[in-house]
This record gives sequence, C-alpha cells and structure tokens, in this order.
Amino acid sequence: MQIEMQWADQGAIGVLHVPPAVTNLTRGTDYEFIRSGERLALPIALGLGLILAGLTDAHLILSGDKTAWKESWGALLDAPMGEPLGTA
Repeated sequence: MQIEMQWADQGAIGVLHVPPAVTNLTRGTDYEFIRSGERLALPIALGLGLILAGLTDAHLILSGDKTAWKESWGALLDAPMGEPLGTA
C-alpha cells in the first residue's frame, strides 16, 4: 500500500496506489470502494491507507513530496524500503 504525497491546487494530497493483492482482500468488505489512483486530501489518504494496510497486513509506504507532510504531525523519517509494491 503506497501513498504518494503531492501538492495540488487544493493543497496537500495523497494518491493511493493499492496493490492487486490488497484490492482482492477488500472485495466484499466496506472498503472495496477504495481504488488505486484516487487523489484525496492528504489526511484522508493517510487514514484510508493505514486502514487498508492494517486490515490486509500490507506494508504502508509514503512517497513523493515530503514537504506535503505537516510538521505538526510529527517527524517524517526515511526508512529502508520494505517489500516491493504489490507483493503484500
């Protein structure tokens, strides 16, 4: 599960990148409406990404423009990459 942070006209956004394995695991649940490529306000994208990663035991990867992350949310730290996108 990946959230790509970006800036848009409306402010900080997150683009959801949902691996097929996660999509398959959410079929028939309340979360099957969440699709890859959706562009949402960053806090909403973060919340949905966290929910999907937690429900499916997928890695949650934040990528993109780090300046979109609000300092008031705490430090955003670099970490080694986990499994490649699409394997969890």
